[in-house]
Amino acid sequence: MERIIIDCDPGHDDAVALAMARGLSDKIKVEAIIATYGNQSIDKTLTNTLNLAQALKYDAPVYTGSLRPLIRERVAAGYIHGENGLAGPVFPPCTRYCNGNGITTALDLVINNPGEITFVSVGPFTDLAVCIKADPRFAKSLKRIVVMGGAINRSGNVTPSAEFNVYADPEAAQIVFNSGVDVVMFGLDVTLQLTLSDEIIENVKKMPATSYTPIFLAAMECYVAACKEYVHDYPSMHDPCTIAYLADPSIFEFERRSVQVDCKSELNYGRTVAAFPNGEGNVLVGVKAYKEKFWSLFYEALSRLP
Repeated sequence: MERIIIDCDPGHDDAVALAMARGLSDKIKVEAIIATYGNQSIDKTLTNTLNLAQALKYDAPVYTGSLRPLIRERVAAGYIHGENGLAGPVFPPCTRYCNGNGITTALDLVINNPGEITFVSVGPFTDLAVCIKADPRFAKSLKRIVVMGGAINRSGNVTPSAEFNVYADPEAAQIVFNSGVDVVMFGLDVTLQLTLSDEIIENVKKMPATSYTPIFLAAMECYVAACKEYVHDYPSMHDPCTIAYLADPSIFEFERRSVQVDCKSELNYGRTVAAFPNGEGNVLVGVKAYKEKFWSLFYEALSRLP
């Protein structure tokens, strides 16, 4: 059983990651969910996280994370995810509430359970970087870090050089990749291999309905429209890669690298740069996804939701 903390900024693909983790609860135990800034401001991402936690019937408490990056000005992705950060679904009144500070919670949970907790970051890496810097015991006590972010052998999705989650806080990403902790990195090199399609959406419609089905369909309708307008393609399942990996690592292939983040250059700010693969380094960089295995797990997870 994988015990994890999810740090997220919902976000359409964040919502799918949360749903998959809930549906795969026989393999993954979510100990805490931290809402951080990212796709939108923290007030909006926290509201979305609480709504999703209620809809998915999560037992795990929800906490709030960082309001802004370590150094740079905050950026957002409203043009993709909408003004509220999760355009499409309409949620009933929420009775879930924020349980407090996610940073202190993560520190306590990880340090008191050495070698047991994986930190999964699918938004900017700020909360994780703050934890690493706040107490040297934190990094030493983590089982591993799994992140969605970066791009090695392809261009970025927010600038020609940078992927959004890393660009949102490059200094935090540099801290994470150089923490000495084993990091599993799902960058655009691999996440863009898992693209949503009309066929996949139709398959979900044919499945027995769950409480999440209308949320998924409404969210994907907006996500598809935005990506077709701004990216000229169907959306990819970026964040769900992290959850799929924890449930079945054989879905992906990796290269072991060391990774650095450009925090100096104006043109390449937020670019992730990896050393040539030589079997050294603390970062497993995702390079290939087995699509059929991923989508099979995706359907399994959604079919098992309450």
